[in-house]
Amino acid sequence: MTVVHSMDRIEGFEAAASQAFAPLRIRAEDGRSFRGEFGSMRVDELVLTRIQADPVTVKRERSVMSSTDPDLIKVAWHVSGRAGVDQGGRQCLLSPGDLVIYESGRPYELPFWESYDTMVVGIPAYLFGAHADQLRQRVAIPVPAERGTGALLTTMLQGVATGQGSDSVAGAQHHLATALVSLVCAAFIDALPEAEADPWERIQAFCLANLSDPGLSVESVASAHHISPRYLHKLCQARGFTLARWIRTERLSRIRRDLGDPLLTDRSTSAVAARWGVLDAGHLGRMLRAEFGETAREIRARSRA
Repeated sequence: MTVVHSMDRIEGFEAAASQAFAPLRIRAEDGRSFRGEFGSMRVDELVLTRIQADPVTVKRERSVMSSTDPDLIKVAWHVSGRAGVDQGGRQCLLSPGDLVIYESGRPYELPFWESYDTMVVGIPAYLFGAHADQLRQRVAIPVPAERGTGALLTTMLQGVATGQGSDSVAGAQHHLATALVSLVCAAFIDALPEAEADPWERIQAFCLANLSDPGLSVESVASAHHISPRYLHKLCQARGFTLARWIRTERLSRIRRDLGDPLLTDRSTSAVAARWGVLDAGHLGRMLRAEFGETAREIRARSRA
């Protein structure tokens, strides 16, 4: 990338991302340290970035949007880490290697639950011409990058990023930008609409984004996705678990992580549990021992050793 910023403050990271694209809100886990690297370059009218950072949540909120913001369709190539996209009532999970689009003209949320590596291209929507509206209907639908047009697109992204600064790239920016726009159209125009996608991915992304809600349940999740609790039970049963059990495991894994974090030793065990939707911490030690073989007290003692 032409400009690379390494930073250990979330404020600087937020400012760099907002300057490259449009105003954003970025937050890290409360009380946790942060490291991030943000590299950017321009290819004609396109902004190409490579981002490597600790877990954060990125939000494009109405409160930061204005009529002067650029109207961008953003294409992300997710390289590593567990992450999701939430825009326009659609949620998806991203696996390493997925391509996904979202747009700056509507609010969105990008939760990154693990340290991650991603490449994002901001493309002015007007460059897509009549295809822009079709692409807007395909936000938050992952497209695999290991085959077909997706593979061609990621190969070009890699080539442009690693070839920055060379005479061959500098002298052909308009042609490279045009080719990237064409490949994005080809990769996403045929993406499946939401109704044909596996509903479990949307349900899983919704649950992960709402683990802190103590009211998260089969009934609330089914209602949010306009399906019956019975159908939701069948979806989970086909995968070998119940939804309640899966939610419990996801919550306990995050509670265990936070209890073992030396930076959070001043936070009470009950506060850590409440952060992840567990309001009754009376049986937490027993649940953690059953799940991981150690109690909350033992996890805390290990973090202080």
